Amino acid sequence: MNENTAGPSSAVVRAVQRAARDGQLGTYPEYQAARRACARHFGVPAGQLLLTNGIDDGLKLICDTLVDPGDVLLLPVPTFTMYRFFHSVAGGKVIELPYDRSFRLPLGRLLDALHPRRGRPPKWLVLANPNNPTGTLIPQAELKLILRGGPDTLVLVDEAYFDYSGETVLPWIKQYPNLAVTRTFSKAHGLAALRLGMIFACRELADCLRRAQPVFPVNSLALAGALESIRHPESVRRHVTQVLRNRALLCRWLDSLGVPYAPSASNFVFAAFGEHAPEIARRLEKQGILVRHWSHDPRLRRCLRIGIGTTAEMRGFIDALQGLRRLIAPQDPEKVWRETFEGEPPES
Repeated sequence: MNENTAGPSSAVVRAVQRAARDGQLGTYPEYQAARRACARHFGVPAGQLLLTNGIDDGLKLICDTLVDPGDVLLLPVPTFTMYRFFHSVAGGKVIELPYDRSFRLPLGRLLDALHPRRGRPPKWLVLANPNNPTGTLIPQAELKLILRGGPDTLVLVDEAYFDYSGETVLPWIKQYPNLAVTRTFSKAHGLAALRLGMIFACRELADCLRRAQPVFPVNSLALAGALESIRHPESVRRHVTQVLRNRALLCRWLDSLGVPYAPSASNFVFAAFGEHAPEIARRLEKQGILVRHWSHDPRLRRCLRIGIGTTAEMRGFIDALQGLRRLIAPQDPEKVWRETFEGEPPES
Protein backbone atom coordinates (compact mmCIF):
# COMPACT_ATOMS: atom_id res chain seq x y z
CA MET A 1 0.00 0.00 0.00
CA ASN A 2 3.06 2.29 -0.25
CA GLU A 3 2.99 3.22 3.44
CA ASN A 4 5.88 4.58 5.45
CA THR A 5 6.49 1.28 7.24
CA ALA A 6 8.65 2.94 9.92
CA GLY A 7 5.69 5.10 10.93
CA PRO A 8 5.79 8.66 12.27
CA SER A 9 8.42 10.10 14.58
CA SER A 10 8.21 9.54 18.33
CA ALA A 11 7.31 13.24 18.76
CA VAL A 12 4.25 12.74 16.57
CA VAL A 13 3.21 9.63 18.50
CA ARG A 14 3.49 11.55 21.78
CA ALA A 15 1.41 14.42 20.36
CA VAL A 16 -1.38 12.01 19.40
CA GLN A 17 -1.25 10.40 22.84
CA ARG A 18 -1.50 13.82 24.52
CA ALA A 19 -4.48 14.71 22.35
CA ALA A 20 -6.21 11.50 23.41
CA ARG A 21 -5.55 12.23 27.10
CA ASP A 22 -6.41 15.94 27.11
CA GLY A 23 -10.14 15.60 26.81
CA GLN A 24 -10.29 16.01 23.04
CA LEU A 25 -12.06 12.70 22.46
CA GLY A 26 -15.29 14.02 23.94
CA THR A 27 -15.55 17.15 21.83
CA TYR A 28 -15.91 17.87 18.14
CA PRO A 29 -12.75 19.04 16.31
CA GLU A 30 -11.85 22.69 15.85
CA TYR A 31 -10.36 23.38 12.43
CA GLN A 32 -9.50 27.06 12.17
CA ALA A 33 -6.12 26.97 13.94
CA ALA A 34 -5.13 23.71 12.22
CA ARG A 35 -6.09 25.04 8.80
CA ARG A 36 -4.04 28.20 9.36
CA ALA A 37 -1.01 26.21 10.53
CA CYS A 38 -1.17 23.87 7.53
CA ALA A 39 -1.65 26.81 5.17
CA ARG A 40 1.49 28.50 6.55
CA HIS A 41 3.43 25.27 6.15
CA PHE A 42 2.37 24.77 2.54
CA GLY A 43 2.58 28.46 1.63
CA VAL A 44 -1.03 29.07 0.64
CA PRO A 45 -3.88 31.21 2.03
CA ALA A 46 -6.03 29.30 4.50
CA GLY A 47 -9.09 29.89 2.32
CA GLN A 48 -7.51 27.85 -0.49
CA LEU A 49 -7.01 24.70 1.60
CA LEU A 50 -9.53 22.02 2.55
CA LEU A 51 -8.82 19.31 5.11
CA THR A 52 -10.18 15.90 4.09
CA ASN A 53 -10.33 12.39 5.50
CA GLY A 54 -7.44 11.25 3.29
CA ILE A 55 -7.18 11.97 -0.43
CA ASP A 56 -9.92 9.41 -1.11
CA ASP A 57 -12.38 11.62 0.76
CA GLY A 58 -11.17 14.59 -1.29
CA LEU A 59 -11.84 12.70 -4.52
CA LYS A 60 -15.34 11.85 -3.36
CA LEU A 61 -15.92 15.48 -2.41
CA ILE A 62 -14.94 16.63 -5.91
CA CYS A 63 -17.32 14.10 -7.47
CA ASP A 64 -20.16 14.98 -5.07
CA THR A 65 -19.72 18.66 -5.91
CA LEU A 66 -19.01 18.70 -9.62
CA VAL A 67 -19.86 15.43 -11.38
CA ASP A 68 -23.29 14.83 -12.90
CA PRO A 69 -24.38 11.60 -14.62
CA GLY A 70 -22.76 11.39 -18.05
CA ASP A 71 -19.92 13.79 -17.26
CA VAL A 72 -16.52 12.69 -18.57
CA LEU A 73 -13.35 12.00 -16.59
CA LEU A 74 -10.21 12.02 -18.71
CA LEU A 75 -7.83 9.47 -17.22
CA PRO A 76 -4.31 8.45 -18.28
CA VAL A 77 -3.82 4.76 -17.45
CA PRO A 78 -2.58 2.84 -15.64
CA THR A 79 -3.15 4.96 -12.55
CA PHE A 80 -4.73 4.99 -9.09
CA THR A 81 -8.04 3.13 -9.24
CA MET A 82 -10.04 5.37 -6.90
CA TYR A 83 -10.30 8.18 -9.46
CA ARG A 84 -12.41 5.96 -11.67
CA PHE A 85 -14.30 4.48 -8.71
CA PHE A 86 -15.73 7.71 -7.30
CA HIS A 87 -16.42 9.16 -10.75
CA SER A 88 -18.31 6.01 -11.78
CA VAL A 89 -20.33 6.00 -8.55
CA ALA A 90 -21.43 9.54 -9.45
CA GLY A 91 -22.67 8.25 -12.81
CA GLY A 92 -19.81 9.62 -14.91
CA LYS A 93 -18.08 8.16 -17.95
CA VAL A 94 -14.33 7.56 -18.28
CA ILE A 95 -12.14 8.13 -21.33
CA GLU A 96 -8.82 6.30 -20.97
CA LEU A 97 -5.55 7.53 -22.46
CA PRO A 98 -2.87 4.83 -22.08
CA TYR A 99 0.68 5.86 -21.26
CA ASP A 100 3.14 4.79 -23.94
CA ARG A 101 5.75 2.07 -23.39
CA SER A 102 8.30 4.68 -22.30
CA PHE A 103 5.89 5.90 -19.60
CA ARG A 104 5.30 9.17 -21.38
CA LEU A 105 1.94 10.87 -21.17
CA PRO A 106 0.16 10.81 -24.57
CA LEU A 107 0.21 14.60 -24.64
CA GLY A 108 -1.10 15.13 -28.16
CA ARG A 109 -4.08 12.82 -27.67
CA LEU A 110 -4.76 14.34 -24.28
CA LEU A 111 -4.84 17.90 -25.62
CA ASP A 112 -7.15 16.78 -28.42
CA ALA A 113 -9.46 15.11 -25.90
CA LEU A 114 -9.80 18.39 -24.01
CA HIS A 115 -11.59 19.76 -27.10
CA PRO A 116 -13.92 17.05 -28.40
CA ARG A 117 -15.54 17.56 -31.79
CA ARG A 118 -18.91 16.85 -30.26
CA GLY A 119 -20.30 17.57 -26.85
CA ARG A 120 -18.85 19.34 -23.86
CA PRO A 121 -15.22 19.24 -22.69
CA PRO A 122 -14.37 16.64 -20.04
CA LYS A 123 -15.55 17.70 -16.58
CA TRP A 124 -12.17 16.86 -15.09
CA LEU A 125 -8.79 15.28 -15.70
CA VAL A 126 -6.69 13.56 -13.04
CA LEU A 127 -2.90 13.39 -13.24
CA ALA A 128 -1.14 11.54 -10.43
CA ASN A 129 2.33 13.04 -10.27
CA PRO A 130 4.32 10.92 -9.51
CA ASN A 131 1.98 8.38 -11.01
CA ASN A 132 0.78 5.30 -9.16
CA PRO A 133 1.64 2.51 -10.02
CA THR A 134 4.48 3.51 -12.34
CA GLY A 135 6.19 6.13 -10.13
CA THR A 136 6.90 8.32 -13.16
CA LEU A 137 6.73 12.12 -13.38
CA ILE A 138 5.03 14.37 -15.92
CA PRO A 139 7.30 17.25 -16.99
CA GLN A 140 6.10 20.61 -15.73
CA ALA A 141 6.21 22.06 -19.24
CA GLU A 142 3.59 19.50 -20.29
CA LEU A 143 1.46 20.28 -17.24
CA LYS A 144 1.41 23.95 -18.25
CA LEU A 145 0.30 23.05 -21.77
CA ILE A 146 -2.53 20.96 -20.34
CA LEU A 147 -3.72 23.66 -17.95
CA ARG A 148 -3.67 26.28 -20.71
CA GLY A 149 -5.21 23.92 -23.24
CA GLY A 150 -8.19 22.94 -21.09
CA PRO A 151 -9.45 26.04 -19.26
CA ASP A 152 -12.96 24.57 -19.02
CA THR A 153 -11.77 21.27 -17.50
CA LEU A 154 -10.77 20.86 -13.87
CA VAL A 155 -7.21 19.48 -13.79
CA LEU A 156 -6.50 17.64 -10.55
CA VAL A 157 -2.81 16.98 -9.92
CA ASP A 158 -2.51 14.36 -7.19
CA GLU A 159 0.77 14.91 -5.36
CA ALA A 160 0.42 12.13 -2.78
CA TYR A 161 4.10 11.25 -3.34
CA PHE A 162 5.43 14.81 -3.58
CA ASP A 163 7.84 14.36 -0.65
CA TYR A 164 9.78 11.76 -2.65
CA SER A 165 9.83 13.60 -5.98
CA GLY A 166 10.28 17.18 -4.76
CA GLU A 167 8.33 18.48 -7.78
CA THR A 168 5.08 20.38 -7.28
CA VAL A 169 2.61 22.63 -9.05
CA LEU A 170 1.05 23.87 -5.82
CA PRO A 171 2.10 27.52 -6.34
CA TRP A 172 0.30 27.45 -9.71
CA ILE A 173 -3.16 27.59 -8.09
CA LYS A 174 -2.62 31.36 -8.00
CA GLN A 175 -2.64 31.57 -11.79
CA TYR A 176 -4.75 28.61 -12.96
CA PRO A 177 -8.34 28.62 -11.69
CA ASN A 178 -8.87 25.21 -13.30
CA LEU A 179 -6.14 23.59 -11.16
CA ALA A 180 -6.59 21.63 -7.93
CA VAL A 181 -3.80 19.84 -6.05
CA THR A 182 -4.08 17.06 -3.47
CA ARG A 183 -1.58 16.10 -0.79
CA THR A 184 -1.60 13.58 2.05
CA PHE A 185 -0.04 12.85 5.42
CA SER A 186 -0.41 9.10 4.75
CA LYS A 187 2.90 8.54 2.96
CA ALA A 188 6.11 10.31 3.99
CA HIS A 189 4.58 11.60 7.25
CA GLY A 190 3.62 8.05 8.25
CA LEU A 191 0.03 8.83 9.32
CA ALA A 192 -1.94 6.55 6.98
CA ALA A 193 -4.04 5.13 9.84
CA LEU A 194 -5.23 8.59 10.94
CA ARG A 195 -6.43 9.67 7.45
CA LEU A 196 -5.60 13.28 6.68
CA GLY A 197 -5.49 14.70 3.18
CA MET A 198 -5.79 18.16 1.65
CA ILE A 199 -7.21 19.81 -1.44
CA PHE A 200 -5.66 23.08 -2.62
CA ALA A 201 -7.49 25.25 -5.15
CA CYS A 202 -8.32 28.84 -6.01
CA ARG A 203 -10.68 30.48 -3.53
CA GLU A 204 -13.76 30.21 -5.76
CA LEU A 205 -13.35 26.46 -6.27
CA ALA A 206 -12.33 25.88 -2.65
CA ASP A 207 -15.46 27.70 -1.43
CA CYS A 208 -17.62 25.63 -3.77
CA LEU A 209 -16.14 22.38 -2.45
CA ARG A 210 -16.38 23.52 1.16
CA ARG A 211 -20.14 24.07 0.82
CA ALA A 212 -20.53 20.39 -0.08
CA GLN A 213 -18.22 19.11 2.68
CA PRO A 214 -19.45 17.58 5.95
CA VAL A 215 -19.09 19.76 9.03
CA PHE A 216 -16.52 17.50 10.73
CA PRO A 217 -14.57 15.69 8.00
CA VAL A 218 -11.30 15.13 9.94
CA ASN A 219 -10.74 13.76 13.45
CA SER A 220 -8.85 15.52 16.24
CA LEU A 221 -6.10 12.91 16.54
CA ALA A 222 -5.27 13.24 12.84
CA LEU A 223 -4.96 17.00 13.29
CA ALA A 224 -2.71 16.58 16.33
CA GLY A 225 -0.41 14.18 14.49
CA ALA A 226 -0.22 16.30 11.35
CA LEU A 227 0.46 19.55 13.21
CA GLU A 228 3.29 17.93 15.15
CA SER A 229 4.71 16.36 12.00
CA ILE A 230 5.01 19.70 10.19
CA ARG A 231 6.88 21.04 13.22
CA HIS A 232 9.54 18.37 12.62
CA PRO A 233 10.32 18.42 8.88
CA GLU A 234 13.75 16.91 9.57
CA SER A 235 12.07 13.60 10.47
CA VAL A 236 10.32 13.48 7.11
CA ARG A 237 13.56 14.38 5.33
CA ARG A 238 15.40 11.54 7.08
CA HIS A 239 12.73 9.10 6.02
CA VAL A 240 12.82 10.32 2.41
CA THR A 241 16.62 10.06 2.32
CA GLN A 242 16.43 6.46 3.50
CA VAL A 243 13.75 5.62 0.93
CA LEU A 244 15.79 7.08 -1.93
CA ARG A 245 18.87 5.17 -0.81
CA ASN A 246 16.94 1.90 -0.54
CA ARG A 247 15.21 2.51 -3.86
CA ALA A 248 18.60 2.85 -5.55
CA LEU A 249 19.71 -0.40 -3.87
CA LEU A 250 16.64 -2.22 -5.20
CA CYS A 251 17.09 -0.83 -8.70
CA ARG A 252 20.72 -1.96 -8.84
CA TRP A 253 19.62 -5.43 -7.82
CA LEU A 254 16.89 -5.49 -10.48
CA ASP A 255 19.50 -4.40 -13.04
CA SER A 256 21.65 -7.36 -12.05
CA LEU A 257 18.73 -9.71 -12.77
CA GLY A 258 17.81 -8.10 -16.07
CA VAL A 259 14.37 -7.10 -14.76
CA PRO A 260 13.13 -3.88 -16.43
CA TYR A 261 11.50 -1.22 -14.27
CA ALA A 262 10.08 2.26 -14.65
CA PRO A 263 12.17 5.27 -13.56
CA SER A 264 10.59 5.97 -10.18
CA ALA A 265 10.28 9.33 -8.43
CA SER A 266 8.33 7.79 -5.57
CA ASN A 267 8.60 5.31 -2.69
CA PHE A 268 7.96 2.27 -4.86
CA VAL A 269 9.28 0.65 -8.03
CA PHE A 270 7.13 -0.72 -10.84
CA ALA A 271 8.95 -3.69 -12.38
CA ALA A 272 8.16 -6.33 -15.01
CA PHE A 273 8.93 -9.85 -13.78
CA GLY A 274 7.32 -11.60 -16.74
CA GLU A 275 4.74 -14.34 -16.88
CA HIS A 276 5.58 -15.64 -13.41
CA ALA A 277 4.83 -12.32 -11.66
CA PRO A 278 1.56 -13.56 -10.05
CA GLU A 279 3.29 -16.69 -8.75
CA ILE A 280 6.20 -14.65 -7.40
CA ALA A 281 3.71 -12.44 -5.54
CA ARG A 282 1.95 -15.46 -4.05
CA ARG A 283 5.18 -17.05 -2.88
CA LEU A 284 6.36 -13.80 -1.32
CA GLU A 285 3.05 -13.48 0.49
CA LYS A 286 3.58 -16.88 2.08
CA GLN A 287 6.79 -15.44 3.54
CA GLY A 288 4.97 -12.42 4.95
CA ILE A 289 6.05 -10.03 2.16
CA LEU A 290 3.30 -8.17 0.31
CA VAL A 291 3.82 -6.64 -3.14
CA ARG A 292 1.14 -5.29 -5.45
CA HIS A 293 0.21 -7.45 -8.42
CA TRP A 294 -2.59 -7.36 -10.98
CA SER A 295 -3.50 -10.91 -11.91
CA HIS A 296 -6.94 -9.68 -13.08
CA ASP A 297 -5.56 -7.04 -15.47
CA PRO A 298 -4.07 -8.37 -18.72
CA ARG A 299 -2.08 -5.14 -19.19
CA LEU A 300 -0.34 -5.33 -15.83
CA ARG A 301 -0.29 -9.00 -14.84
CA ARG A 302 3.41 -9.34 -15.71
CA CYS A 303 4.35 -6.51 -13.33
CA LEU A 304 4.81 -6.03 -9.60
CA ARG A 305 4.87 -2.80 -7.62
CA ILE A 306 7.44 -2.99 -4.85
CA GLY A 307 7.11 -0.57 -1.93
CA ILE A 308 10.35 0.76 -0.48
CA GLY A 309 10.61 0.01 3.23
CA THR A 310 13.35 0.19 5.80
CA THR A 311 16.84 -1.10 5.01
CA ALA A 312 16.15 -4.29 6.96
CA GLU A 313 12.87 -4.83 5.11
CA MET A 314 14.49 -4.34 1.72
CA ARG A 315 17.28 -6.75 2.55
CA GLY A 316 14.67 -9.29 3.62
CA PHE A 317 12.78 -8.76 0.37
CA ILE A 318 15.89 -9.22 -1.77
CA ASP A 319 16.86 -12.37 0.17
CA ALA A 320 13.37 -13.80 -0.35
CA LEU A 321 13.42 -12.99 -4.04
CA GLN A 322 16.84 -14.58 -4.40
CA GLY A 323 15.17 -17.86 -3.51
CA LEU A 324 12.77 -17.39 -6.42
CA ARG A 325 15.38 -16.65 -9.08
CA ARG A 326 14.33 -19.62 -11.16
CA LEU A 327 11.04 -17.79 -11.79
CA ILE A 328 12.81 -14.63 -12.90
CA ALA A 329 14.08 -14.60 -16.48
CA PRO A 330 15.76 -11.56 -18.05
CA GLN A 331 13.11 -9.66 -19.99
CA ASP A 332 13.21 -7.79 -23.27
CA PRO A 333 12.17 -4.32 -22.04
CA GLU A 334 10.69 -3.31 -25.39
CA LYS A 335 8.53 -6.44 -25.53
CA VAL A 336 7.49 -6.19 -21.88
CA TRP A 337 6.33 -2.60 -22.06
CA ARG A 338 4.66 -3.13 -25.43
CA GLU A 339 2.62 -5.99 -23.94
CA THR A 340 1.96 -4.00 -20.77
CA PHE A 341 0.68 -0.80 -22.35
CA GLU A 342 -0.67 -1.99 -25.67
CA GLY A 343 -2.45 -5.15 -24.61
CA GLU A 344 -6.19 -5.53 -24.29
CA PRO A 345 -7.51 -3.11 -21.66
CA PRO A 346 -9.69 -4.38 -18.81
CA GLU A 347 -13.41 -3.89 -19.10
CA SER A 348 -14.62 -0.51 -17.80
